[in-house]
Amino acid sequence: MKHWYLLALLLAIFATGASAAGNPGRSAMECVSASRDKQDIVFRNSCSYKVFVVWCGEQKYTKKKCGDGPAGNSFYTHSNNIEAGASTRASGIQAYRYAACEGGIGFGKAEIKDSPDGSFQCVGSGSGKQAANTKAETAPPASVVPQRPVVQSTPVGVWQVVTEAGERARLTIQGEGAANYADKYPARWSRQGDRITVIVYANDGAMQANRSAMTYELEMAGSTMTGTKLATRINNRDFPALALTLSRLN
Repeated sequence: MKHWYLLALLLAIFATGASAAGNPGRSAMECVSASRDKQDIVFRNSCSYKVFVVWCGEQKYTKKKCGDGPAGNSFYTHSNNIEAGASTRASGIQAYRYAACEGGIGFGKAEIKDSPDGSFQCVGSGSGKQAANTKAETAPPASVVPQRPVVQSTPVGVWQVVTEAGERARLTIQGEGAANYADKYPARWSRQGDRITVIVYANDGAMQANRSAMTYELEMAGSTMTGTKLATRINNRDFPALALTLSRLN
């Protein structure tokens, strides 16, 4: 008799914990921040509870793009859970979009419904057939109004650079952090949010020795970028800082 009582108590505790762990059907976009770390995007959860994030985009390690997800729920292609205060990483990704909801996600994306335009609704644990069977009296999900995902454009491409002094040159930004200036000078680039840093070298040997000739600090805004060519000293000659405007050529 005592064993049956203990078993029932354990089952009751487990059921209570499972119920508390259910998804509330609310957006967690205010919890999740996205930042670039070289060729990756790091999604960080700043809230005190578990959330999940789904994403898609131009990715190095898969041919799947936005819209290639599970049939009938197909915009976002990848997902992961993030515990409170923790982070997860999207590896090798350039342009991307993401969405986030409270709770956890499993296989199949049953916890979120997305649309072809990337808008989404978080799905509560009591929704759909489960709600019909249990008749749970819960409030409608807080995310009934579709949440708009974050869109971040990519700097990869060919840009026309114009300085405030009227100088013009082409800047080609490639994947894997490589770039080329004026079709002959090798360069490297990195990104932190909308801020792009491009370091230009006189030749391949100078790049290997990390002896930079010019540094551009840029800020991306859709199909244009603005920024500054930092002041530098080359062969005992000082070159002043110049304001820049960049427009996409492709």
